[in-house]
Amino acid sequence: MSIPTRSKTVLGIDPGFDRIGAAILDENKVLYSCCIETDRGLLHAERLFEIGMAIKKIIKKWKPAALAIESLFFNQNITNALKVSEARGVILYEASMAGLKTYEYSPQAVKIAVTGYGKADKIQMEMMVRRLINLPKKSSKRLDDEVDAIALGITHLATKKSI
Repeated sequence: MSIPTRSKTVLGIDPGFDRIGAAILDENKVLYSCCIETDRGLLHAERLFEIGMAIKKIIKKWKPAALAIESLFFNQNITNALKVSEARGVILYEASMAGLKTYEYSPQAVKIAVTGYGKADKIQMEMMVRRLINLPKKSSKRLDDEVDAIALGITHLATKKSI
């Protein structure tokens, strides 16, 4: 089921399980950003359902044309990597159901696109994100996941001339 889209709007997603960064970007500004957090007291399947519903709601409201998502990076915690890959599958499913084009970027590619350095740390990333794009004021501090989602959107907009 495809929904009408805003042609240059992208949904940036930093996938996770406990917390997922999400951002809507259009050209040189952030229209919306948040962290989707699931209730740890829920069953695993219920948490995946919550993730899917949150993504669906964002897509329905903002009507992006594309999804820019971080490719899965396996670290030493295989249990966490499996949960993140399941959440990522839910996100990809919702994007596909809405007719979004999906683009994947490695963590290193995002760091290079945003800072010019593939091993940039969180502080360097946040500093450059603030320099590259107009961020709306927020009452609370942006979490790393949210900044990473914005960086994914920046990466996509910088590398794709048309969505």
